[in-house]
Amino acid sequence: MIETMIDRLESIFKSANFETLVIDQFANKKNRFCFDLLVKKDTDIFSVKIFPNIDNLNEDIIKDIKNLSFLLKSKPILIGIKNRYQKLEDNTIYIREDLPFITFNTLDTILKLNVYPEVLARRGGSVMFLDGDLMKTLREKKSISRKEMSEDLGITKRTLCSYENESMRPSQNIASKILELLEDKTLFRKINVLEWNLKFSIDQNEIFNEDELNPFENHLQDIIKDIGLSSYWNKKGQVPFKLSLYSDPTNFSDETDVLPLFSGIPDEKNKINEIYLKCLMMFTQLFQKNGVFIVNDSFKIPETFLKNKIPLIKVKELEKIDDKEEFIEYIQDPRKKH
Repeated sequence: MIETMIDRLESIFKSANFETLVIDQFANKKNRFCFDLLVKKDTDIFSVKIFPNIDNLNEDIIKDIKNLSFLLKSKPILIGIKNRYQKLEDNTIYIREDLPFITFNTLDTILKLNVYPEVLARRGGSVMFLDGDLMKTLREKKSISRKEMSEDLGITKRTLCSYENESMRPSQNIASKILELLEDKTLFRKINVLEWNLKFSIDQNEIFNEDELNPFENHLQDIIKDIGLSSYWNKKGQVPFKLSLYSDPTNFSDETDVLPLFSGIPDEKNKINEIYLKCLMMFTQLFQKNGVFIVNDSFKIPETFLKNKIPLIKVKELEKIDDKEEFIEYIQDPRKKH
């Protein structure tokens, strides 16, 4: 069933001229990654995930969605089917864990018609986004005082003032009464879920535990620290990159040609996971991000690896790099890539 939903999603995005990246069905069946597909249009990147029940969220997936969004400078599009009580309604944004969830139909309407939802559903109830200035203008044009309108709506005058200065949002019931009084549907603001203001950051203390790294990875981590880079290890999560390297998490806009850098590393048997290699190759081609495989000095490069365009770096080469600037220069210099 999930494969059919993913096919539907891919069709919706392709019809809106998005480039799409779907990792093979094996990964999806295993629920391996924190996205079902990645999509791109112009410079905008979105990670898309389907949730059968938005009230039954996996905390690890949510954390990985946020971390991936931070590293990609992307935004998630989360598709919900139902909550614990009923199927999700169209034209509505549901909030869980500070993330917005919408239905297939809502997404389709946004992309095809450029029509955005008006209803924001939180656990405490649904609210409508009103244009407070327009509400005040229409009220005054109809010569309705705040006292009169608040009495008609069954609310306090203070609450009405809060609607007009947009420090509060009315419920759907109150919003419908306001519409009856003021008779102008442009009162309702459209909520652009594709431009949702999400603030993500990576908690180094939460994601890095030296006990989880094997000797090779611990040695690599020491080298990364000496170079002056930050690292995001994804040993157990559902992000398809074992390691991501970045610099100042608050400002790497001047280094987007290289950082963040997404990396694969060999497994405990000193072999490359073909799924991760394929994902890294597709990812770098579609999103123009930098990918690299970091291996130990004894690693024997397989013939299949030589056919892809992902550079391979041995630890002994990293040990010669003194600082971040030299590392960036090394990655950018094609003569030093294998």
